[in-house]
Amino acid sequence: MDSPEVEVLVIGAGPVGLATALQLGRLGVTTRVVERRGSTSTHPKAHVVNARTMELFRDWGVSERVRAAALPVERAVGIGWMTRMAGLELGRIMADEQPGEPAGGSADSSEPSLSCPQDDLEPILLAAVRELGIRVDFGVEAIGVEQDETGVDVTVRRRPGTAEPAPEPTLRQARGEAARESVETLRARYVVAADGARSPVREHLGIRAAALAPAGHLINVYFHADLTEFARERPYLVWWILNGDTQGAFITLDGIGRWTYNFAFDPEREHRDTYTPERCAEIVRRAVGVPDLKVDVRSTLPWTLEIAIAERFRAGRVFLAGDAAHRFPPTGGFGMNTGVQDAHNLAWKLATVLRGHAGDGLLDTYEAERMEVAEFNAAQSMRNAERMAATGAMFTDAAALSAIEEPEGQPDGDALRARLAAGIPAQREHFFFRGQVFGYTYSSAGVVADGTLARRSTITDYVANARPGALAPHTWFRTPDGTRLASVDLVRGGFLLLAGPLGQDWLAAARQAESCLGVEIAAYRVGPGAELADEGGGWQELYGVGPTGCVLVRPDGHVAFRSAHADPGTRADLVSVLSRVLAKSPRPSRG
Repeated sequence: MDSPEVEVLVIGAGPVGLATALQLGRLGVTTRVVERRGSTSTHPKAHVVNARTMELFRDWGVSERVRAAALPVERAVGIGWMTRMAGLELGRIMADEQPGEPAGGSADSSEPSLSCPQDDLEPILLAAVRELGIRVDFGVEAIGVEQDETGVDVTVRRRPGTAEPAPEPTLRQARGEAARESVETLRARYVVAADGARSPVREHLGIRAAALAPAGHLINVYFHADLTEFARERPYLVWWILNGDTQGAFITLDGIGRWTYNFAFDPEREHRDTYTPERCAEIVRRAVGVPDLKVDVRSTLPWTLEIAIAERFRAGRVFLAGDAAHRFPPTGGFGMNTGVQDAHNLAWKLATVLRGHAGDGLLDTYEAERMEVAEFNAAQSMRNAERMAATGAMFTDAAALSAIEEPEGQPDGDALRARLAAGIPAQREHFFFRGQVFGYTYSSAGVVADGTLARRSTITDYVANARPGALAPHTWFRTPDGTRLASVDLVRGGFLLLAGPLGQDWLAAARQAESCLGVEIAAYRVGPGAELADEGGGWQELYGVGPTGCVLVRPDGHVAFRSAHADPGTRADLVSVLSRVLAKSPRPSRG
């Protein structure tokens, strides 16, 4: 083919692939998605949607739909540890006990963290993608990838019995023949492989993603049961169960009848197929503590607790995202969130390069920025798992827990319960992690440093700042007509320049940069009599700029450049600064 069929082909229609396609489509990039599964997920799998991901969903117009499908925030304000759901409570951690972490959100974001199961989330993203006219084909597997200087040829195979999507029937179907396995080649300028932990595309490209020795093997049981009696007075998202029969964790999906139960098993001693629905239902009954409980097991999913990071996230015109690039334990819920945020980092860069407004070097910053985040999140997720194991909440010898249900006053039982309870406060980083969500800072060619020292966040505590590379801190503004806008609402697919009330020259510099580089820059002054009013009154201090200073924010919400106090030289240098960020030489100004 002389020209690509689409600009970007996304391989994989999980949350990361759909998020990639959704953002690309909103940026006007012609996109197609293929997925080897026959449908979206039917097993809940991931469920944590952290506040940063919700900010992205807000930008993409799906946050209200996700919020409607999510567990009500008032049903997810704590984590409990107990012998059985109907048994003795050993301890708990509640959101309202964490300073600055009220139930449903915090002062650091316009959006709350939510729990929305993957089987509910994927259809929402799929519908939004299709509303943009993007074609999504299920039952289509990528079996070969070849690239040249202008594009990528992807050989795909449609599974037997999988019909072609209407309204684009194949010639074979037009002739009335039954759908059967077919092979074709799709061509795109770029490919995003979001095809899962065992990514065939990654394997085809020869990119290694060697996993560390597994820390454990688990079974995730998705079931329906009425547990209202036990959950009514306990608004816990996660229930850790510890007794001599079973050790694991319940996760409530709707606060009523949809649940999962995760527990460890030893593949050296028994095959995962021995965990039939009947056996899993009995394990659930034991974990609840009700022998005659009605349990409807819908599906089971074996999984491995492990870390693996791909050695590269880019191979020419092919990019890895989500589990194809990194996988790590679910302890903390960062897997899906990290992947969706990969998509956010990559999509605007692809769109900008495809429109000729940036050089290829901008695409190199995807790996430079996202690999460091993935490595940190992976390490922290494993630390969370290790701390849980240290309290006996995971992979504990059942014999060691035989005394946990002894009546009070029995020395062995009292001592064991006291030891486990003492370890619970140390698990806070596992569940409350504002610093990890918002506190990461990029350092790459896509950021122009200003020489200031980093202000480090901890896992739990976020230190908001606008140092280049950091996320532009959340704050609220008002327009002259009284409209209330969050800082994230101002970043709408292009660059954003925020200047102090005396920074009118920055607005002129932004117009010049637009003319020279072709990118869109929304530019506003903040302060009395300016385009935006500072609702809280602390914007200049929060962003570290004076009345004549400015910050330039990238389309992904990270600060690209900051000038605390302007002078004629720095204002004139905005074109040069943005050229460095975009890896692109400016064209002559029309002015």
